[in-house]
Amino acid sequence: MSGRARGAAADDETLAHAAMVLATLIFGINYVVARWATGEVPAYTMGFARWTAGALVMLPFAWRRIANDRAWIERNWKALLLAGFLMPFLGAGLTYVALNYTNAVNGGVLQTSLPIFTIVLAWLFLRERIRTAQWAGAAVAIAGVLCIVARGRPEALLGLTLNIGDALLIVCNLGLAGYAITVRRMSPGGHPLTLLTLVCAIGAVIHLPLFAIETLSEEPFRPGWPAFVSLGFVAIFPSVVAILCWNHALARLGPSRAGFYMYLVPVFGAAIAIPALGEEVGLYHLVGAAAIVAGVTMSTRRPRG
Repeated sequence: MSGRARGAAADDETLAHAAMVLATLIFGINYVVARWATGEVPAYTMGFARWTAGALVMLPFAWRRIANDRAWIERNWKALLLAGFLMPFLGAGLTYVALNYTNAVNGGVLQTSLPIFTIVLAWLFLRERIRTAQWAGAAVAIAGVLCIVARGRPEALLGLTLNIGDALLIVCNLGLAGYAITVRRMSPGGHPLTLLTLVCAIGAVIHLPLFAIETLSEEPFRPGWPAFVSLGFVAIFPSVVAILCWNHALARLGPSRAGFYMYLVPVFGAAIAIPALGEEVGLYHLVGAAAIVAGVTMSTRRPRG
Protein backbone atom coordinates (compact mmCIF):
# COMPACT_ATOMS: atom_id res chain seq x y z
CA MET A 1 0.00 0.00 0.00
CA SER A 2 1.40 3.40 -0.99
CA GLY A 3 1.90 6.24 1.47
CA ARG A 4 -1.02 8.14 -0.05
CA ALA A 5 -3.30 5.10 0.26
CA ARG A 6 -2.26 4.56 3.88
CA GLY A 7 -2.94 8.21 4.64
CA ALA A 8 -6.40 8.02 3.06
CA ALA A 9 -7.20 4.87 5.04
CA ALA A 10 -6.06 6.54 8.27
CA ASP A 11 -8.20 9.59 7.52
CA ASP A 12 -11.21 7.37 6.82
CA GLU A 13 -10.73 5.55 10.10
CA THR A 14 -10.39 8.82 12.00
CA LEU A 15 -13.65 9.98 10.44
CA ALA A 16 -15.30 6.72 11.50
CA HIS A 17 -14.19 7.24 15.11
CA ALA A 18 -15.49 10.83 15.03
CA ALA A 19 -18.80 9.63 13.58
CA MET A 20 -19.21 7.12 16.41
CA VAL A 21 -18.51 9.80 19.04
CA LEU A 22 -21.19 12.01 17.50
CA ALA A 23 -23.63 9.10 17.36
CA THR A 24 -23.14 8.26 21.03
CA LEU A 25 -23.52 11.93 21.97
CA ILE A 26 -26.90 12.00 20.23
CA PHE A 27 -27.92 8.69 21.84
CA GLY A 28 -27.03 10.13 25.24
CA ILE A 29 -29.17 13.21 24.59
CA ASN A 30 -31.96 10.93 23.40
CA TYR A 31 -32.14 9.24 26.81
CA VAL A 32 -32.41 12.62 28.52
CA VAL A 33 -35.07 13.87 26.12
CA ALA A 34 -37.07 10.65 26.41
CA ARG A 35 -37.09 10.81 30.20
CA TRP A 36 -38.00 14.50 30.06
CA ALA A 37 -40.99 13.70 27.84
CA THR A 38 -42.27 10.82 29.99
CA GLY A 39 -45.94 11.45 30.72
CA GLU A 40 -46.20 13.93 27.84
CA VAL A 41 -45.73 11.61 24.86
CA PRO A 42 -46.75 7.90 25.02
CA ALA A 43 -43.91 5.48 24.26
CA TYR A 44 -45.11 4.05 20.95
CA THR A 45 -46.26 7.48 19.80
CA MET A 46 -42.68 8.63 20.33
CA GLY A 47 -41.34 5.66 18.38
CA PHE A 48 -43.84 5.98 15.52
CA ALA A 49 -43.18 9.70 15.18
CA ARG A 50 -39.41 9.14 15.28
CA TRP A 51 -39.23 6.59 12.48
CA THR A 52 -42.02 8.00 10.32
CA ALA A 53 -40.47 11.46 10.35
CA GLY A 54 -37.03 9.97 9.76
CA ALA A 55 -38.26 8.10 6.67
CA LEU A 56 -40.04 11.19 5.31
CA VAL A 57 -37.01 13.42 5.89
CA MET A 58 -34.69 10.97 4.13
CA LEU A 59 -36.95 9.95 1.24
CA PRO A 60 -36.41 13.01 -1.03
CA PHE A 61 -32.63 12.55 -0.75
CA ALA A 62 -32.70 8.75 -1.02
CA TRP A 63 -35.36 8.16 -3.67
CA ARG A 64 -32.93 7.98 -6.60
CA ARG A 65 -30.49 5.91 -4.54
CA ILE A 66 -33.23 3.43 -3.68
CA ALA A 67 -34.10 3.04 -7.37
CA ASN A 68 -30.46 2.47 -8.27
CA ASP A 69 -30.06 -0.04 -5.42
CA ARG A 70 -33.02 -2.20 -6.43
CA ALA A 71 -30.85 -5.26 -7.10
CA TRP A 72 -29.09 -4.84 -3.75
CA ILE A 73 -32.46 -4.53 -1.98
CA GLU A 74 -33.70 -7.73 -3.63
CA ARG A 75 -30.59 -9.57 -2.46
CA ASN A 76 -30.86 -8.27 1.10
CA TRP A 77 -34.61 -7.87 1.68
CA LYS A 78 -34.69 -10.39 4.52
CA ALA A 79 -31.75 -8.73 6.28
CA LEU A 80 -33.37 -5.31 5.77
CA LEU A 81 -36.61 -6.49 7.40
CA LEU A 82 -34.62 -7.95 10.29
CA ALA A 83 -32.60 -4.72 10.67
CA GLY A 84 -35.84 -2.69 10.65
CA PHE A 85 -37.16 -4.81 13.49
CA LEU A 86 -33.98 -5.10 15.56
CA MET A 87 -33.01 -1.44 15.75
CA PRO A 88 -36.10 0.80 15.33
CA PHE A 89 -38.44 -1.39 17.36
CA LEU A 90 -36.51 -3.82 19.56
CA GLY A 91 -33.48 -1.62 20.12
CA ALA A 92 -35.02 1.87 20.21
CA GLY A 93 -38.81 1.67 20.47
CA LEU A 94 -38.84 -0.50 23.56
CA THR A 95 -36.40 1.88 25.22
CA TYR A 96 -39.16 4.50 25.47
CA VAL A 97 -41.35 1.88 27.17
CA ALA A 98 -38.56 0.80 29.52
CA LEU A 99 -37.88 4.37 30.68
CA ASN A 100 -41.35 4.47 32.20
CA TYR A 101 -40.43 1.67 34.62
CA THR A 102 -36.73 1.89 35.44
CA ASN A 103 -34.43 4.51 36.91
CA ALA A 104 -31.18 6.08 35.76
CA VAL A 105 -28.96 3.98 38.04
CA ASN A 106 -30.22 0.64 36.77
CA GLY A 107 -30.35 1.90 33.20
CA GLY A 108 -26.73 3.03 33.35
CA VAL A 109 -25.58 -0.34 34.63
CA LEU A 110 -27.52 -2.24 31.99
CA GLN A 111 -26.09 -0.04 29.21
CA THR A 112 -22.77 -1.81 29.73
CA SER A 113 -24.23 -5.02 28.30
CA LEU A 114 -24.43 -3.69 24.73
CA PRO A 115 -20.73 -3.84 23.76
CA ILE A 116 -20.45 -7.28 25.36
CA PHE A 117 -23.46 -8.53 23.38
CA THR A 118 -21.92 -7.02 20.25
CA ILE A 119 -18.51 -8.65 20.51
CA VAL A 120 -20.05 -12.03 21.42
CA LEU A 121 -22.43 -11.90 18.44
CA ALA A 122 -19.59 -10.73 16.19
CA TRP A 123 -17.55 -13.71 17.34
CA LEU A 124 -20.46 -16.12 16.77
CA PHE A 125 -21.78 -14.86 13.43
CA LEU A 126 -18.87 -12.96 11.86
CA ARG A 127 -16.03 -15.03 13.30
CA GLU A 128 -14.33 -11.84 14.45
CA ARG A 129 -11.32 -12.46 16.64
CA ILE A 130 -11.70 -10.83 20.07
CA ARG A 131 -8.36 -9.47 21.24
CA THR A 132 -7.20 -9.46 24.85
CA ALA A 133 -7.06 -5.65 24.72
CA GLN A 134 -10.78 -5.56 23.89
CA TRP A 135 -11.69 -7.66 26.93
CA ALA A 136 -9.40 -5.53 29.09
CA GLY A 137 -10.92 -2.33 27.69
CA ALA A 138 -14.40 -3.69 28.38
CA ALA A 139 -13.49 -4.35 32.00
CA VAL A 140 -12.07 -0.84 32.46
CA ALA A 141 -15.09 0.79 30.79
CA ILE A 142 -17.57 -1.26 32.84
CA ALA A 143 -15.73 -0.22 36.02
CA GLY A 144 -16.07 3.40 34.96
CA VAL A 145 -19.81 3.14 34.31
CA LEU A 146 -20.36 1.33 37.62
CA CYS A 147 -18.41 4.07 39.40
CA ILE A 148 -20.77 6.69 37.97
CA VAL A 149 -24.05 4.89 38.55
CA ALA A 150 -23.05 3.91 42.09
CA ARG A 151 -21.97 7.51 42.79
CA GLY A 152 -18.61 6.27 43.98
CA ARG A 153 -20.18 3.95 46.58
CA PRO A 154 -19.71 0.28 45.59
CA GLU A 155 -22.21 -0.85 48.24
CA ALA A 156 -24.96 0.92 46.28
CA LEU A 157 -24.68 -1.73 43.56
CA LEU A 158 -25.80 -4.41 46.02
CA GLY A 159 -29.24 -2.81 46.21
CA LEU A 160 -29.96 -3.00 42.49
CA THR A 161 -32.93 -5.12 41.44
CA LEU A 162 -34.31 -5.96 38.01
CA ASN A 163 -37.83 -4.82 37.17
CA ILE A 164 -39.76 -4.94 33.89
CA GLY A 165 -37.99 -1.80 32.68
CA ASP A 166 -34.56 -3.29 33.35
CA ALA A 167 -35.50 -6.51 31.55
CA LEU A 168 -36.70 -4.50 28.56
CA LEU A 169 -33.42 -2.55 28.44
CA ILE A 170 -31.49 -5.82 28.28
CA VAL A 171 -33.66 -6.87 25.32
CA CYS A 172 -33.09 -3.44 23.74
CA ASN A 173 -29.33 -3.81 23.98
CA LEU A 174 -29.49 -7.28 22.48
CA GLY A 175 -31.55 -5.86 19.61
CA LEU A 176 -29.02 -3.09 18.95
CA ALA A 177 -26.17 -5.61 18.98
CA GLY A 178 -28.10 -7.80 16.54
CA TYR A 179 -28.65 -4.80 14.27
CA ALA A 180 -24.91 -4.13 14.14
CA ILE A 181 -24.24 -7.72 13.10
CA THR A 182 -27.06 -7.72 10.53
CA VAL A 183 -25.81 -4.54 8.84
CA ARG A 184 -22.27 -5.90 8.75
CA ARG A 185 -23.43 -9.16 7.10
CA MET A 186 -25.34 -7.47 4.27
CA SER A 187 -23.75 -7.79 0.85
CA PRO A 188 -21.85 -4.66 -0.19
CA GLY A 189 -23.17 -2.20 -2.74
CA GLY A 190 -26.12 -0.48 -1.06
CA HIS A 191 -25.90 3.27 -0.44
CA PRO A 192 -26.11 4.43 3.22
CA LEU A 193 -29.16 6.56 2.42
CA THR A 194 -30.94 3.52 1.00
CA LEU A 195 -30.25 1.48 4.12
CA LEU A 196 -31.28 4.21 6.54
CA THR A 197 -34.47 5.19 4.71
CA LEU A 198 -35.67 1.60 4.43
CA VAL A 199 -34.83 0.86 8.07
CA CYS A 200 -36.77 3.96 9.17
CA ALA A 201 -39.74 3.00 6.98
CA ILE A 202 -39.82 -0.57 8.29
CA GLY A 203 -39.59 0.72 11.85
CA ALA A 204 -42.53 3.07 11.24
CA VAL A 205 -44.67 0.25 9.83
CA ILE A 206 -43.90 -2.00 12.83
CA HIS A 207 -44.83 0.81 15.24
CA LEU A 208 -48.07 1.70 13.44
CA PRO A 209 -50.42 -0.91 15.01
CA LEU A 210 -48.96 -0.33 18.48
CA PHE A 211 -49.32 3.43 18.02
CA ALA A 212 -52.98 2.93 17.05
CA ILE A 213 -53.67 0.70 20.07
CA GLU A 214 -51.91 3.13 22.37
CA THR A 215 -53.85 6.09 21.00
CA LEU A 216 -57.20 4.36 21.44
CA SER A 217 -56.62 2.74 24.82
CA GLU A 218 -54.29 5.00 26.80
CA GLU A 219 -53.90 8.62 27.72
CA PRO A 220 -53.40 10.52 24.45
CA PHE A 221 -50.57 12.76 23.37
CA ARG A 222 -50.38 16.00 25.36
CA PRO A 223 -49.59 19.00 23.16
CA GLY A 224 -47.03 21.21 24.84
CA TRP A 225 -43.42 22.37 24.88
CA PRO A 226 -41.85 19.09 26.10
CA ALA A 227 -43.88 17.06 23.61
CA PHE A 228 -43.06 19.12 20.52
CA VAL A 229 -39.38 19.58 21.39
CA SER A 230 -38.91 15.87 22.10
CA LEU A 231 -40.71 14.77 18.93
CA GLY A 232 -38.75 17.25 16.83
CA PHE A 233 -35.48 16.05 18.30
CA VAL A 234 -36.10 12.30 17.88
CA ALA A 235 -37.37 12.83 14.32
CA ILE A 236 -34.06 14.27 13.12
CA PHE A 237 -31.12 13.44 15.35
CA PRO A 238 -31.38 9.87 16.74
CA SER A 239 -33.22 8.49 13.71
CA VAL A 240 -31.23 10.19 10.92
CA VAL A 241 -27.97 11.83 11.98
CA ALA A 242 -26.92 9.31 14.63
CA ILE A 243 -27.83 6.23 12.59
CA LEU A 244 -25.99 7.53 9.51
CA CYS A 245 -22.91 8.04 11.70
CA TRP A 246 -23.35 4.66 13.36
CA ASN A 247 -23.75 2.80 10.04
CA HIS A 248 -20.62 4.50 8.67
CA ALA A 249 -18.62 3.51 11.75
CA LEU A 250 -19.93 -0.07 11.63
CA ALA A 251 -18.84 -0.45 8.02
CA ARG A 252 -15.35 0.95 8.69
CA LEU A 253 -14.54 -0.29 12.20
CA GLY A 254 -16.65 -3.44 12.50
CA PRO A 255 -19.28 -4.17 15.17
CA SER A 256 -16.94 -5.23 17.97
CA ARG A 257 -14.72 -2.11 17.80
CA ALA A 258 -17.55 0.34 17.15
CA GLY A 259 -19.68 -1.22 19.89
CA PHE A 260 -17.31 -0.12 22.63
CA TYR A 261 -18.20 3.50 21.95
CA MET A 262 -21.62 2.83 23.49
CA TYR A 263 -19.91 3.11 26.89
CA LEU A 264 -19.79 6.85 26.18
CA VAL A 265 -23.59 7.12 26.11
CA PRO A 266 -23.96 7.24 29.94
CA VAL A 267 -21.13 9.79 30.11
CA PHE A 268 -22.75 12.10 27.58
CA GLY A 269 -26.17 11.53 29.10
CA ALA A 270 -24.92 12.46 32.57
CA ALA A 271 -23.02 15.48 31.27
CA ILE A 272 -26.24 16.84 29.77
CA ALA A 273 -28.63 15.72 32.49
CA ILE A 274 -26.57 17.30 35.29
CA PRO A 275 -27.02 20.93 34.15
CA ALA A 276 -30.48 20.27 32.73
CA LEU A 277 -31.80 18.65 35.91
CA GLY A 278 -29.70 20.63 38.39
CA GLU A 279 -27.65 17.68 39.67
CA GLU A 280 -24.18 18.17 41.11
CA VAL A 281 -20.93 16.96 39.56
CA GLY A 282 -19.00 14.67 41.89
CA LEU A 283 -15.48 13.27 41.85
CA TYR A 284 -16.95 9.89 40.91
CA HIS A 285 -18.25 11.41 37.65
CA LEU A 286 -14.75 12.49 36.68
CA VAL A 287 -13.12 9.21 37.72
CA GLY A 288 -15.76 7.14 35.97
CA ALA A 289 -15.65 9.20 32.79
CA ALA A 290 -11.86 8.92 32.64
CA ALA A 291 -12.07 5.13 33.03
CA ILE A 292 -14.69 4.85 30.30
CA VAL A 293 -12.67 6.92 27.85
CA ALA A 294 -9.57 4.86 28.67
CA GLY A 295 -11.46 1.61 28.17
CA VAL A 296 -12.91 2.71 24.83
CA THR A 297 -9.47 3.83 23.66
CA MET A 298 -7.94 0.46 24.60
CA SER A 299 -10.69 -1.50 22.89
CA THR A 300 -10.97 0.44 19.64
CA ARG A 301 -7.29 0.97 18.84
CA ARG A 302 -6.25 -0.90 15.72
CA PRO A 303 -3.81 -3.74 16.55
CA ARG A 304 -0.29 -3.44 15.17
CA GLY A 305 0.93 -5.69 12.49
